Amino acid sequence: MGVDLRRIHDISLKWKLLIPFLFLSFVGTTTLILLGLSTQRKIIENQEKKKLSDYYQAFSDQVEDRENSALSLALQVARAPAVQEAFFRRDRQALIDLLLPSYLVLKKEFGVRQFHFHIKPATSFLRLHRIYKSGEAMASFRHTINVVEESGRAIAGLERGTTGFAVRGVAPVFYQGEFIGTFEVGYSVEKPFLESLRSRYDMDLALLVPREGDKGFKQMAFSSASIPLLTDEIYRQVLQTQNAEVLVSPADEPDLAIFLGPLRDFSGKSIGVVEISVDRTATLETLAANRVEMFGVMVAALVFSAIVIVWVVTLFLRPIHDIVRVAREIAAGERIRGVYVPARDEIGALADSLNDMFEALKRARREIQNYCDTLEERVESRTWELVAEKEKFETLVENAPLIVYRLEPDGTTVFVNHFVEDILGHTVTEVIDDRDFWTKTAHPEDRQNVAEQLAACLGEGREFLVEYRGIHNSGLEVFLLNHAIPLIDQQGRVQAVDGIIVDVSERKRLEEKIIQTEELKTLSNISARLAHEIRNPLTSAGGFARRLLKEMDQKDAHRSKVEIIVKEVGRLEHILKMILSYIRPLTLEFTDVDLNKVLQEVISGSEDKLGSQGIKLDMQLDEELPFIRADRSHLRNALETIVKNACSHMPEQSCLRVSTTYDGAAVVQLSYPALHVADDDMEHFFYPFVSDKLGEADLQVPLTKMVIHKHGGIINITRDEQNQVVITIIFSSILHRPDA
Repeated sequence: MGVDLRRIHDISLKWKLLIPFLFLSFVGTTTLILLGLSTQRKIIENQEKKKLSDYYQAFSDQVEDRENSALSLALQVARAPAVQEAFFRRDRQALIDLLLPSYLVLKKEFGVRQFHFHIKPATSFLRLHRIYKSGEAMASFRHTINVVEESGRAIAGLERGTTGFAVRGVAPVFYQGEFIGTFEVGYSVEKPFLESLRSRYDMDLALLVPREGDKGFKQMAFSSASIPLLTDEIYRQVLQTQNAEVLVSPADEPDLAIFLGPLRDFSGKSIGVVEISVDRTATLETLAANRVEMFGVMVAALVFSAIVIVWVVTLFLRPIHDIVRVAREIAAGERIRGVYVPARDEIGALADSLNDMFEALKRARREIQNYCDTLEERVESRTWELVAEKEKFETLVENAPLIVYRLEPDGTTVFVNHFVEDILGHTVTEVIDDRDFWTKTAHPEDRQNVAEQLAACLGEGREFLVEYRGIHNSGLEVFLLNHAIPLIDQQGRVQAVDGIIVDVSERKRLEEKIIQTEELKTLSNISARLAHEIRNPLTSAGGFARRLLKEMDQKDAHRSKVEIIVKEVGRLEHILKMILSYIRPLTLEFTDVDLNKVLQEVISGSEDKLGSQGIKLDMQLDEELPFIRADRSHLRNALETIVKNACSHMPEQSCLRVSTTYDGAAVVQLSYPALHVADDDMEHFFYPFVSDKLGEADLQVPLTKMVIHKHGGIINITRDEQNQVVITIIFSSILHRPDA
């Protein structure tokens, strides 16, 4: 549920002051109380942790005292000559007579539990605490004996036996310098020992060891059955890391403080966990009583501070209320004098400022009244001027024969005039809704360049001037000139881009016609020069050759050669006549012509040529192809020449593809595989010298191009991906569709 900030802003100044002051008073007092309670709790917990650490140290000291006592007793007995001699002779009775009385006194008065002789290898020889039990092999679990036998030195420490923990002192026994065995004095570390510590320090102790197979922990000895068992994870952590853990009021035992420390054997290895717990019920009751007392103090302090804050705020706001009341009267025009505040503090300065403002308002009212008398007339006049200018601008933009647009820095079109429908066939809404409209409508081959130039204009502030091919909504190609100027702010950032787009398709068509005209002019010049250069020597050579042929005998061996000369000269004369015919002006009579029917007649007239070479025909004619304005006879001859020329260069059993399509203009396309047509031949395709073997169709090719150009058409020669020759003829002089 959201907070309405406007309602907070609208509350009175009194509450704007009271709420933060009371809040700060509450937060400050509460923080101090909570900080005091937290500090007190931390101090008490630290004291409890220190106390628990001292208890653990007391336990360790008691164990160490017993280690020293056991070691001292063991050394005294082991060094007694009588004991050494009896032990050397393996005289159990003599050892009993010597030591049993002392053992019984030590057991009763000082808690000594074991007097034990061992022979190598770690085998029980005599237990004074169990006289009739001996011969037990102890090497597998009594490591203190193994260490003494190996080192020959006495040791003492805590060790786990078959029945529990004990503090043992083990000393080597020598007889005449020869090692004869070991002697052990042991103190039991079990419940009586732990209960003595409990009564002395008011704490509970337990010794825990891991079960076999890593199945948790068990209590080997404890001072009270009420000592809680914690999780195996924390016991295992203390055992492995040998670092103590102190838990004050854990979740499972909130009334206890628990210390967990490692239980180390004679070698310093951790073999278990010492758990020490102390009841902290009294401490918790003391903390609870302190909390109640501290919260009572907090409530009293809050009440007192609230009373003081309310009194101070009320005293502070009283003159401000007077100033507000006077200001309202001034605003309503009900007061003719200023306000008087006796204080010289900031509120007095505020009153003086209000009086100055009052005088300024009087002057401003007089000036505004004078200005209002003429302002309305000026506003009305200027409004009419702006409306007129706006109408002129809109009329100019909407009626201009070009696209006018504006782009945001992110490429979004925010304005475009309706002329975009005439040039590209898209509505204004379509343009504005599509951020990538200007690049999408570019021809795929020009799209990358347009996108890069437009991105540089929008991002870097460069001028955008590109001529490219656009795609009309109907699929037609349109040649466009796009010129845009970025608007740059003082920081050099692009604020917007204003641009215009002009349809230059007609200019492109004129340029192509000019190029075609130049080609025709060049062809005419070449033909005229060839005719002039060939005519005189050809006439002389032909006359002399024919005269020589007439005068030669029929049986002359050189007659066949002269006949060849006469034949070739005749062929050259025929070519010369054709060149002269190219030069003569071509007169056309235009009518409405169905291009599909003309092609069908051409193919029908070429069936003999196609059949003789086994050429397959693949004809695909567009039934929707419009009529064109053309000279039917000349157009048919030109198309027939192109088809026959194609057949003359095609291999046998190949395929000739003929198609017509409509793409804004009538398009005729022929594609076929050609023999012996190099790239250089492609460039000079319409000159009749592409091969040494010239046919009638080859000689008529140049005239064909002239006829196509006279019809306002364009003819192009290219190769496709299969290396086939592709002839494309485009007629733009469309009259109407067949079904119109």
